[in-house]
Amino acid sequence: MKLKYFLFVAFIIISNFRVFSQEKEYKLDEVIVSANRVPIEYANLARTVTVITNDEIKNLPVNNVQDLLEYINAIDLKTRGSEGVQADAGIRGGTFEQTLIMIDGIKISDPQTGHHNLNLPITLNNIERIEILKGQGSRLFGANAFGGAINIITKKSNKKSLSLSGLAGEHNLYELNLFSSYPIGITGNNFSVSRKKSNGYRENTDFDITTFSIGQNLNFRKSVVNFFFGYVDKKFGAYNFYSDRFPNQWEHTTTKLFSTSAEFGNNNLTLSPKIFWRRNDDDYILDKKNPDWYHNIHKTYSYGFEVQASLKSSIGITSIGTEITKDEIKSSNLGYHKRSRGGIFAEQLINFSNDISLSAGIFIYNYTSIGWKFWPGIDLSYKISKTSKIFASYGKAFRIPTFTELYYTSPANMGNPNLKHEETTNYEFGFSYFGKAFNSGIALFIKDGNNIIDWGRLSKDSPWIVENLANVKTYGTEINLQIYPAKINSGIPVNKIEINYTYLSMDRTTGKYESKYLLDYLRHQLILGIGYNLPFNINHNWFFRFEERINFSPYWIVDSQISKQLNRFFLFIRGTNIFNKSRSDFAGLPLPGRWISFGVNYNL
Repeated sequence: MKLKYFLFVAFIIISNFRVFSQEKEYKLDEVIVSANRVPIEYANLARTVTVITNDEIKNLPVNNVQDLLEYINAIDLKTRGSEGVQADAGIRGGTFEQTLIMIDGIKISDPQTGHHNLNLPITLNNIERIEILKGQGSRLFGANAFGGAINIITKKSNKKSLSLSGLAGEHNLYELNLFSSYPIGITGNNFSVSRKKSNGYRENTDFDITTFSIGQNLNFRKSVVNFFFGYVDKKFGAYNFYSDRFPNQWEHTTTKLFSTSAEFGNNNLTLSPKIFWRRNDDDYILDKKNPDWYHNIHKTYSYGFEVQASLKSSIGITSIGTEITKDEIKSSNLGYHKRSRGGIFAEQLINFSNDISLSAGIFIYNYTSIGWKFWPGIDLSYKISKTSKIFASYGKAFRIPTFTELYYTSPANMGNPNLKHEETTNYEFGFSYFGKAFNSGIALFIKDGNNIIDWGRLSKDSPWIVENLANVKTYGTEINLQIYPAKINSGIPVNKIEINYTYLSMDRTTGKYESKYLLDYLRHQLILGIGYNLPFNINHNWFFRFEERINFSPYWIVDSQISKQLNRFFLFIRGTNIFNKSRSDFAGLPLPGRWISFGVNYNL
């Protein structure tokens, strides 16, 4: 019955969207994205990918990547602290462990725990755009692109620029940022540093965060070499973060990332190597008032390389390559462990005509506990017109357990060294339309997951134990609509109207255990946005977010930002949760109420 429901919705919406295909035809958006092994025009994708550009980020009432993700359809951002202290990003009903995080295509997901995946050594000032691939991605990226992937693209400017910004707000919040770009010869140099601090919105929610990054790009006639180093230091009160039995927790994390990548070749043959090294330090205290009772120190290291060759020929673009990654942990609780993983991959892009394109690939992956396995995928798209297309995709994905899931022990949580890897099979069908002043899309998807890992417990007084608890089948519908009235008539003061909706339904079997993560997904998620111009060239943006989470009360959150560009100065006032709604993403962990802040950005 659910499958019939989804097909019926698809028929109705596509039938109505066909009206727009009779409008005047416009050239499709030519943004180049990295959702395939070979960069591809956004308009030619046969998958659901959301791209957030630097200009769009500027109009959002956020000053960190974590909070920005709350405004992306089909992303479930479950936050513990505020202002990017800690957040878990799931895509299309997946858990935070099932989302792959990348910076410039470098995989930075943490092998200790997915709670550290968004320890990002980068500020918003140094971001060119963010690409979100929704649905499985193992045939593209290997392990852990289970529910999707988030790729943050850094700026690589070769122009001189300087940006200084400051922000202040309630709860003694302040933030100072500096970003600079300065080319020297064939070398572009980008530098970013930030310091943010607050007393917190309630007891033991204070934080102190410092972020630093530097990037270099060497541009030759037909080649480019990129270097990146980033560092983030977070000290924060972790009220009730991991256990309601011991709520007064404290944590200090530092993350360092170094990567280098390059692209050599010509119009027909390119070679793209990548090397990376990442270290994450986690100093955790279960009871801040009694720090010597239970104190964990974890150090994780991930390093590896990838090389890819791409060849253009009469049959399309062929890409082949290999990657090898090693993970290590040195922990006062988990002990010392290391593992190697990697494999070989291949992808073929074929354009049968101007209207039909196909992308098929496979990742042959090796991991200690599962050996060599094949993870295939195929995407197909057909252009109905120059402004509309339909697409379908199929693929399999997997995730390997983290070190915490395997080895962690505490009075509140118990790991399991016998865990199996997770698997899923994904199916997706969609339609999209791109016009001059109107964009729309719908995607219907099914995820069939096996051996899904979750933490479970028999009662509140017993510890959480991690097991392969569930088989989960997820049905979902995702609808997106953007209207740009000012492009129809320049006299209309409204710049953008946006409506994004996601519906999820899960069939799951978890046995007798209370689930920690699987059973609180977002059944309904609605994001409405409107941006318009006020007198004196003042820009005003509103965002209305509705969330209905399983086992939680539904709520509306209203956020807003008023901004003004005044010569080289960008002034703004923003408010989040303006109507002071009580809400939480985790039981017993209330999130901030109304939070007003203001700031200024000076660009030279």
